[in-house]
Amino acid sequence: MTREADREALALLRRVTRRNPAARLVVTGCLATRDPGLIREAAPAATIVGGEDKAGLPALFGCAPAPADALPSVAGRSRAFLKIQDGCNMDCAYCTIPSVRPKLSSVPPEELLARARSLAAAGVPEIVLCGIRLGRYLRREPGKPRLDLAGLAARILEIPGDFRVRLSSLEVTDATDRLLDLMASSGGKLCPHLHLPLQSGSDATLKRMRRWYSAEGYRRRVDSYRARVPKGALFADVIAGFPGESEAEHAESLRFAEELRFDGLHVFRHSPRPGTEAADWRTPPARLVAARAREWRALDGERRAAHAARAVGEERIVAPALDGREGVTEDFLTAVLSRPAGPGLTRVRAAAADGAKVLASSF
Repeated sequence: MTREADREALALLRRVTRRNPAARLVVTGCLATRDPGLIREAAPAATIVGGEDKAGLPALFGCAPAPADALPSVAGRSRAFLKIQDGCNMDCAYCTIPSVRPKLSSVPPEELLARARSLAAAGVPEIVLCGIRLGRYLRREPGKPRLDLAGLAARILEIPGDFRVRLSSLEVTDATDRLLDLMASSGGKLCPHLHLPLQSGSDATLKRMRRWYSAEGYRRRVDSYRARVPKGALFADVIAGFPGESEAEHAESLRFAEELRFDGLHVFRHSPRPGTEAADWRTPPARLVAARAREWRALDGERRAAHAARAVGEERIVAPALDGREGVTEDFLTAVLSRPAGPGLTRVRAAAADGAKVLASSF
Protein backbone atom coordinates (compact mmCIF):
# COMPACT_ATOMS: atom_id res chain seq x y z
CA MET A 1 0.00 0.00 0.00
CA THR A 2 1.08 3.59 -0.59
CA ARG A 3 0.76 6.42 1.89
CA GLU A 4 -2.10 7.80 -0.21
CA ALA A 5 -3.95 4.48 0.12
CA ASP A 6 -3.46 4.64 3.91
CA ARG A 7 -4.95 8.13 3.99
CA GLU A 8 -7.95 7.07 1.93
CA ALA A 9 -8.58 4.02 4.12
CA LEU A 10 -8.41 6.08 7.33
CA ALA A 11 -10.69 8.75 5.83
CA LEU A 12 -13.22 6.06 4.95
CA LEU A 13 -13.14 4.67 8.50
CA ARG A 14 -13.68 8.14 9.98
CA ARG A 15 -16.55 8.80 7.57
CA VAL A 16 -18.32 5.52 8.34
CA THR A 17 -17.86 6.04 12.08
CA ARG A 18 -19.26 9.57 11.88
CA ARG A 19 -22.26 8.72 9.69
CA ASN A 20 -23.18 5.43 11.34
CA PRO A 21 -21.78 5.15 14.87
CA ALA A 22 -23.59 1.85 15.39
CA ALA A 23 -21.90 0.18 12.41
CA ARG A 24 -19.76 -2.80 13.24
CA LEU A 25 -16.35 -2.33 11.67
CA VAL A 26 -13.74 -5.06 11.24
CA VAL A 27 -10.44 -3.86 9.83
CA THR A 28 -7.64 -6.07 8.55
CA GLY A 29 -4.77 -5.83 6.09
CA CYS A 30 -1.28 -4.37 6.08
CA LEU A 31 -2.17 -1.07 7.76
CA ALA A 32 -4.08 -2.81 10.56
CA THR A 33 -1.09 -5.08 11.16
CA ARG A 34 1.58 -2.41 10.87
CA ASP A 35 -0.07 0.45 12.79
CA PRO A 36 -3.24 -0.53 14.67
CA GLY A 37 -3.01 2.73 16.63
CA LEU A 38 -3.94 4.72 13.53
CA ILE A 39 -6.99 2.50 13.06
CA ARG A 40 -8.08 3.06 16.68
CA GLU A 41 -7.75 6.83 16.27
CA ALA A 42 -9.92 6.79 13.14
CA ALA A 43 -12.47 4.24 14.38
CA PRO A 44 -12.21 3.63 18.14
CA ALA A 45 -14.90 0.92 18.14
CA ALA A 46 -13.46 -1.06 15.23
CA THR A 47 -12.29 -4.64 15.68
CA ILE A 48 -8.74 -4.88 14.37
CA VAL A 49 -7.58 -8.18 12.95
CA GLY A 50 -3.89 -8.65 12.14
CA GLY A 51 -2.83 -10.40 8.98
CA GLU A 52 -1.85 -13.55 10.84
CA ASP A 53 -5.38 -13.84 12.28
CA LYS A 54 -7.41 -13.33 9.08
CA ALA A 55 -8.38 -16.99 8.97
CA GLY A 56 -10.52 -16.31 12.04
CA LEU A 57 -12.62 -13.59 10.36
CA PRO A 58 -15.63 -15.84 9.58
CA ALA A 59 -15.92 -16.77 13.27
CA LEU A 60 -16.29 -13.08 14.19
CA PHE A 61 -19.57 -13.09 12.29
CA GLY A 62 -20.73 -16.49 13.47
CA CYS A 63 -19.88 -18.12 10.13
CA ALA A 64 -17.87 -21.16 9.17
CA PRO A 65 -15.03 -20.80 6.64
CA ALA A 66 -16.04 -21.52 3.05
CA PRO A 67 -14.97 -24.90 1.67
CA ALA A 68 -11.93 -24.94 -0.59
CA ASP A 69 -14.05 -25.39 -3.71
CA ALA A 70 -16.52 -22.61 -2.88
CA LEU A 71 -17.07 -20.28 -5.82
CA PRO A 72 -16.30 -16.61 -5.13
CA SER A 73 -18.62 -13.98 -6.53
CA VAL A 74 -17.61 -12.95 -10.03
CA ALA A 75 -20.68 -10.87 -10.88
CA GLY A 76 -19.82 -8.11 -13.33
CA ARG A 77 -16.27 -9.31 -13.81
CA SER A 78 -14.52 -10.88 -16.76
CA ARG A 79 -11.92 -12.45 -14.48
CA ALA A 80 -11.69 -14.28 -11.18
CA PHE A 81 -8.64 -13.89 -8.94
CA LEU A 82 -7.11 -16.98 -7.37
CA LYS A 83 -4.64 -16.16 -4.60
CA ILE A 84 -2.02 -18.89 -4.51
CA GLN A 85 0.75 -17.35 -2.39
CA ASP A 86 1.31 -14.82 0.39
CA GLY A 87 4.24 -13.06 2.02
CA CYS A 88 7.58 -11.59 0.93
CA ASN A 89 10.95 -11.83 2.66
CA MET A 90 12.91 -9.36 0.54
CA ASP A 91 14.18 -6.05 1.95
CA CYS A 92 13.31 -3.35 -0.59
CA ALA A 93 14.04 -0.03 1.08
CA TYR A 94 10.60 1.46 0.36
CA CYS A 95 8.26 -1.46 1.12
CA THR A 96 6.43 -2.35 4.32
CA ILE A 97 5.13 -5.78 3.27
CA PRO A 98 8.09 -7.79 4.63
CA SER A 99 7.57 -6.21 8.03
CA VAL A 100 3.96 -7.34 8.26
CA ARG A 101 3.95 -10.47 6.05
CA PRO A 102 7.53 -11.79 6.06
CA LYS A 103 6.66 -15.47 5.90
CA LEU A 104 6.36 -17.04 2.47
CA SER A 105 3.38 -19.36 2.25
CA SER A 106 1.80 -21.27 -0.63
CA VAL A 107 -1.74 -22.63 -0.78
CA PRO A 108 -1.93 -26.44 -1.15
CA PRO A 109 -2.39 -27.40 -4.81
CA GLU A 110 -5.42 -29.61 -4.12
CA GLU A 111 -7.28 -26.60 -2.72
CA LEU A 112 -6.31 -24.42 -5.67
CA LEU A 113 -7.22 -27.05 -8.25
CA ALA A 114 -10.61 -27.57 -6.62
CA ARG A 115 -11.32 -23.85 -6.77
CA ALA A 116 -10.08 -23.57 -10.34
CA ARG A 117 -12.32 -26.47 -11.39
CA SER A 118 -15.30 -24.71 -9.80
CA LEU A 119 -14.51 -21.49 -11.62
CA ALA A 120 -14.09 -23.27 -14.94
CA ALA A 121 -17.34 -25.19 -14.46
CA ALA A 122 -19.15 -21.91 -13.69
CA GLY A 123 -17.99 -20.49 -17.02
CA VAL A 124 -15.50 -17.94 -15.71
CA PRO A 125 -13.49 -17.02 -18.82
CA GLU A 126 -10.26 -15.98 -17.15
CA ILE A 127 -8.54 -17.06 -13.93
CA VAL A 128 -5.81 -14.74 -12.65
CA LEU A 129 -3.16 -16.30 -10.42
CA CYS A 130 -1.97 -13.79 -7.84
CA GLY A 131 0.15 -13.47 -4.71
CA ILE A 132 2.46 -11.05 -2.93
CA ARG A 133 5.46 -12.83 -4.44
CA LEU A 134 3.69 -14.94 -7.02
CA GLY A 135 6.82 -16.49 -8.49
CA ARG A 136 7.83 -17.94 -5.13
CA TYR A 137 4.93 -20.37 -5.10
CA LEU A 138 6.43 -23.65 -3.91
CA ARG A 139 5.03 -26.76 -2.26
CA ARG A 140 7.15 -29.64 -1.01
CA GLU A 141 5.03 -32.46 0.34
CA PRO A 142 6.17 -35.91 1.48
CA GLY A 143 6.04 -38.48 -1.29
CA LYS A 144 5.15 -35.90 -3.95
CA PRO A 145 7.31 -34.03 -6.47
CA ARG A 146 8.21 -30.41 -5.77
CA LEU A 147 5.61 -28.07 -7.27
CA ASP A 148 6.49 -24.51 -8.34
CA LEU A 149 4.53 -21.85 -10.18
CA ALA A 150 5.15 -23.36 -13.61
CA GLY A 151 4.10 -26.79 -12.36
CA LEU A 152 0.95 -25.45 -10.73
CA ALA A 153 0.01 -23.43 -13.83
CA ALA A 154 0.49 -26.53 -16.00
CA ARG A 155 -1.88 -28.52 -13.78
CA ILE A 156 -4.53 -25.78 -13.87
CA LEU A 157 -4.27 -25.63 -17.67
CA GLU A 158 -5.17 -29.34 -17.80
CA ILE A 159 -8.59 -28.67 -16.23
CA PRO A 160 -11.36 -29.10 -18.85
CA GLY A 161 -13.23 -25.97 -19.85
CA ASP A 162 -13.20 -22.92 -22.09
CA PHE A 163 -11.09 -20.66 -19.92
CA ARG A 164 -7.61 -19.21 -19.80
CA VAL A 165 -5.10 -18.37 -17.09
CA ARG A 166 -3.27 -15.09 -16.54
CA LEU A 167 -0.33 -14.34 -14.25
CA SER A 168 -0.55 -11.18 -12.17
CA SER A 169 2.54 -9.20 -11.18
CA LEU A 170 5.68 -11.34 -11.27
CA GLU A 171 9.21 -10.36 -10.23
CA VAL A 172 11.57 -10.44 -13.18
CA THR A 173 13.87 -13.05 -11.60
CA ASP A 174 10.86 -15.36 -11.19
CA ALA A 175 10.03 -15.25 -14.91
CA THR A 176 11.94 -18.46 -15.57
CA ASP A 177 12.53 -19.95 -19.01
CA ARG A 178 10.44 -22.94 -17.94
CA LEU A 179 7.49 -20.68 -17.18
CA LEU A 180 7.95 -18.76 -20.43
CA ASP A 181 8.14 -22.00 -22.41
CA LEU A 182 4.84 -23.10 -20.84
CA MET A 183 3.32 -19.80 -21.89
CA ALA A 184 4.63 -20.23 -25.44
CA SER A 185 3.37 -23.82 -25.79
CA SER A 186 -0.07 -23.33 -24.21
CA GLY A 187 -1.78 -22.15 -27.38
CA GLY A 188 -2.89 -18.97 -25.64
CA LYS A 189 -4.43 -20.72 -22.65
CA LEU A 190 -1.72 -19.15 -20.46
CA CYS A 191 -2.03 -15.51 -21.49
CA PRO A 192 1.07 -14.15 -23.29
CA HIS A 193 1.17 -11.15 -20.96
CA LEU A 194 3.69 -10.36 -18.23
CA HIS A 195 3.71 -7.63 -15.61
CA LEU A 196 7.31 -7.36 -14.38
CA PRO A 197 7.94 -4.54 -11.86
CA LEU A 198 10.97 -2.50 -12.94
CA GLN A 199 10.83 0.40 -10.43
CA SER A 200 13.88 2.03 -12.06
CA GLY A 201 16.11 1.55 -15.08
CA SER A 202 19.09 3.11 -13.30
CA ASP A 203 21.44 0.75 -11.48
CA ALA A 204 22.33 3.44 -8.93
CA THR A 205 18.66 3.91 -8.04
CA LEU A 206 18.00 0.16 -8.01
CA LYS A 207 20.87 -0.27 -5.54
CA ARG A 208 19.41 2.36 -3.17
CA MET A 209 16.02 0.69 -3.52
CA ARG A 210 17.67 -2.61 -2.51
CA ARG A 211 16.31 -4.30 -5.58
CA TRP A 212 18.30 -7.47 -6.29
CA TYR A 213 18.73 -7.21 -10.08
CA SER A 214 20.48 -4.82 -12.45
CA ALA A 215 18.95 -3.02 -15.40
CA GLU A 216 20.96 -5.28 -17.70
CA GLY A 217 19.72 -8.38 -15.88
CA TYR A 218 16.16 -7.15 -16.34
CA ARG A 219 16.83 -6.59 -20.04
CA ARG A 220 18.13 -10.15 -20.47
CA ARG A 221 14.97 -11.62 -18.96
CA VAL A 222 12.84 -9.43 -21.24
CA ASP A 223 14.87 -10.58 -24.24
CA SER A 224 14.27 -14.20 -23.25
CA TYR A 225 10.55 -13.54 -22.90
CA ARG A 226 10.27 -11.86 -26.28
CA ALA A 227 12.30 -14.58 -28.00
CA ARG A 228 9.98 -17.26 -26.60
CA VAL A 229 6.70 -15.31 -26.72
CA PRO A 230 7.04 -12.95 -29.70
CA LYS A 231 3.41 -11.79 -29.54
CA GLY A 232 3.46 -11.17 -25.81
CA ALA A 233 2.67 -7.92 -24.02
CA LEU A 234 4.98 -6.50 -21.35
CA PHE A 235 3.95 -4.11 -18.58
CA ALA A 236 5.93 -2.76 -15.62
CA ASP A 237 5.76 -0.67 -12.44
CA VAL A 238 8.02 2.36 -12.06
CA ILE A 239 8.61 4.71 -9.12
CA ALA A 240 9.18 8.39 -9.85
CA GLY A 241 11.21 10.53 -7.46
CA PHE A 242 12.85 7.91 -5.26
CA PRO A 243 15.10 9.50 -2.60
CA GLY A 244 18.46 10.45 -4.04
CA GLU A 245 17.32 10.10 -7.66
CA SER A 246 19.32 12.63 -9.67
CA GLU A 247 18.21 14.15 -12.94
CA ALA A 248 20.75 11.94 -14.71
CA GLU A 249 19.37 8.79 -13.03
CA HIS A 250 15.82 9.76 -13.94
CA ALA A 251 16.84 10.33 -17.57
CA GLU A 252 18.71 7.01 -17.61
CA SER A 253 15.70 5.19 -16.24
CA LEU A 254 13.32 6.80 -18.73
CA ARG A 255 15.68 6.02 -21.62
CA PHE A 256 15.93 2.39 -20.49
CA ALA A 257 12.13 2.07 -20.52
CA GLU A 258 11.95 3.61 -23.98
CA GLU A 259 14.50 1.08 -25.25
CA LEU A 260 12.55 -1.86 -23.82
CA ARG A 261 9.34 -0.74 -25.57
CA PHE A 262 6.95 -1.66 -22.79
CA ASP A 263 3.29 -1.99 -23.74
CA GLY A 264 2.21 -0.07 -20.65
CA LEU A 265 3.52 1.32 -17.37
CA HIS A 266 2.03 1.71 -13.91
CA VAL A 267 3.53 4.91 -12.53
CA PHE A 268 3.84 5.63 -8.81
CA ARG A 269 5.28 8.71 -7.15
CA HIS A 270 7.54 7.74 -4.28
CA SER A 271 5.58 7.70 -1.03
CA PRO A 272 7.63 7.48 2.20
CA ARG A 273 6.41 4.57 4.33
CA PRO A 274 6.95 4.83 8.10
CA GLY A 275 9.19 2.05 9.33
CA THR A 276 11.03 1.57 6.04
CA GLU A 277 14.64 2.49 5.44
CA ALA A 278 13.75 5.00 2.73
CA ALA A 279 11.34 6.85 5.03
CA ASP A 280 14.31 8.65 6.60
CA TRP A 281 15.87 9.68 3.30
CA ARG A 282 15.29 12.99 1.61
CA THR A 283 12.79 12.80 -1.25
CA PRO A 284 13.23 15.21 -4.18
CA PRO A 285 10.98 18.30 -4.05
CA ALA A 286 7.30 17.50 -4.67
CA ARG A 287 7.15 19.62 -7.83
CA LEU A 288 10.12 17.72 -9.24
CA VAL A 289 8.61 14.33 -8.39
CA ALA A 290 5.32 15.41 -10.02
CA ALA A 291 7.17 16.52 -13.16
CA ARG A 292 9.01 13.22 -13.42
CA ALA A 293 5.79 11.29 -12.91
CA ARG A 294 4.22 13.30 -15.77
CA GLU A 295 7.09 12.26 -18.04
CA TRP A 296 6.55 8.64 -17.11
CA ARG A 297 2.81 8.89 -17.68
CA ALA A 298 3.36 10.49 -21.08
CA LEU A 299 5.55 7.52 -22.02
CA ASP A 300 2.90 5.16 -20.67
CA GLY A 301 0.26 6.81 -22.87
CA GLU A 302 2.48 6.50 -25.94
CA ARG A 303 3.25 2.84 -25.30
CA ARG A 304 -0.37 1.86 -24.60
CA ALA A 305 -1.52 3.64 -27.77
CA ALA A 306 1.17 1.85 -29.79
CA HIS A 307 0.12 -1.48 -28.26
CA ALA A 308 -3.48 -0.87 -29.35
CA ALA A 309 -2.47 0.33 -32.83
CA ARG A 310 -0.46 -2.84 -33.48
CA ALA A 311 -3.55 -4.96 -32.84
CA VAL A 312 -5.64 -3.31 -35.60
CA GLY A 313 -6.62 -5.84 -38.23
CA GLU A 314 -5.68 -8.78 -36.03
CA GLU A 315 -7.73 -11.33 -34.13
CA ARG A 316 -7.87 -11.41 -30.36
CA ILE A 317 -9.68 -13.47 -27.74
CA VAL A 318 -11.73 -11.39 -25.31
CA ALA A 319 -12.89 -12.27 -21.81
CA PRO A 320 -16.04 -10.11 -21.71
CA ALA A 321 -17.43 -8.32 -18.70
CA LEU A 322 -20.96 -9.13 -17.57
CA ASP A 323 -22.65 -6.62 -19.91
CA GLY A 324 -20.65 -7.99 -22.84
CA ARG A 325 -19.83 -4.55 -24.20
CA GLU A 326 -16.19 -4.51 -23.20
CA GLY A 327 -13.56 -7.06 -22.30
CA VAL A 328 -9.89 -7.87 -21.88
CA THR A 329 -7.78 -9.51 -24.58
CA GLU A 330 -5.08 -12.10 -23.98
CA ASP A 331 -2.40 -9.41 -24.37
CA PHE A 332 -4.12 -7.12 -21.86
CA LEU A 333 -5.86 -4.71 -24.18
CA THR A 334 -9.29 -3.34 -23.39
CA ALA A 335 -11.58 -4.15 -26.30
CA VAL A 336 -14.82 -2.22 -26.85
CA LEU A 337 -17.17 -4.53 -28.76
CA SER A 338 -19.39 -3.41 -31.63
CA ARG A 339 -22.18 -5.59 -30.25
CA PRO A 340 -22.53 -7.24 -26.83
CA ALA A 341 -20.83 -10.62 -26.54
CA GLY A 342 -22.27 -13.58 -24.72
CA PRO A 343 -20.57 -15.21 -21.74
CA GLY A 344 -17.25 -16.97 -22.18
CA LEU A 345 -14.20 -16.30 -24.31
CA THR A 346 -15.05 -14.54 -27.57
CA ARG A 347 -12.97 -14.27 -30.75
CA VAL A 348 -12.90 -10.72 -32.16
CA ARG A 349 -11.14 -8.67 -34.79
CA ALA A 350 -9.69 -5.29 -33.84
CA ALA A 351 -11.08 -2.76 -36.35
CA ALA A 352 -9.55 0.44 -34.97
CA ALA A 353 -7.58 1.84 -32.08
CA ASP A 354 -8.98 4.46 -29.73
CA GLY A 355 -6.11 5.55 -27.52
CA ALA A 356 -5.20 2.60 -25.32
CA LYS A 357 -8.32 0.65 -26.35
CA VAL A 358 -9.32 -1.21 -29.48
CA LEU A 359 -12.74 -1.16 -31.14
CA ALA A 360 -13.54 -4.73 -32.10
CA SER A 361 -16.22 -6.84 -33.75
CA SER A 362 -16.95 -10.43 -32.81
CA PHE A 363 -17.18 -13.24 -35.39
